[in-house]
Amino acid sequence: MPTNIVPRASMARSTSSATARTASRAARGRMPISATGNKRSGERGFTLVELLAVLAIMGIAAAAVLFAMPSQSTEARTTAARFASAAEAARDTAILASAPVAIRVDRTGYRFERWEGGAWTPMTRKPLQPVAWPDGVASRIDPAGERIRFDATGLADPVSVLLSADGVTARVTIDAGGEVKLVV
Repeated sequence: MPTNIVPRASMARSTSSATARTASRAARGRMPISATGNKRSGERGFTLVELLAVLAIMGIAAAAVLFAMPSQSTEARTTAARFASAAEAARDTAILASAPVAIRVDRTGYRFERWEGGAWTPMTRKPLQPVAWPDGVASRIDPAGERIRFDATGLADPVSVLLSADGVTARVTIDAGGEVKLVV
C-alpha cells in the first residue's frame, strides 16, 4: 500500500450546514492582525489621538480653574469700573431731573445725594444706592473734597478718584464737562 494514502477511517468528516459544529475557540486560535502574522501588543503606548484628548481636557480644566479664582489684583480695576458707571448714572440723573446730583466719596464707600429744597438729600433708589468699597480697597479723592457735584446740565467739578488694592491702582477722572474716564 502506498504510504501517502490515508485510510478513510482516520479522515475527519467535513460538514457544511448552518447547525454544523465548528472547531472550539481554543482550537481555532486568534486570527493574525498583521500580514506577517505578528500580533500587536496592547501595551505598546498611547496613540496620538489619546494624547491630544488628554491635553485638551487638561487645558479646559486649567482654564476653568483660572477663571473661577478671583484675582485680588483685579479688585481695584473692577471697583473703579463700577464707580465710573455709577458716576455716569449720577450725571445722567442730574440732566434728566434738571437738578444737581452729588457723589460723596469717603474711605468706606460712596453714596449719592440730590439737591432738593436748598439741601443735599440722600438718594436710596437703584441704581444710585450707597455702595461700600470691597475689603482691601482704599480710595483717595483729588482734589480733596466731600462731594463730586454734577449740575443740572451735566457739568461737574473736575476730580480724580484713585482706588487701590494689593498694590494695583485704578483711577477714575471726571472733567469739567462731566465726562467720566477710567484709567487703569
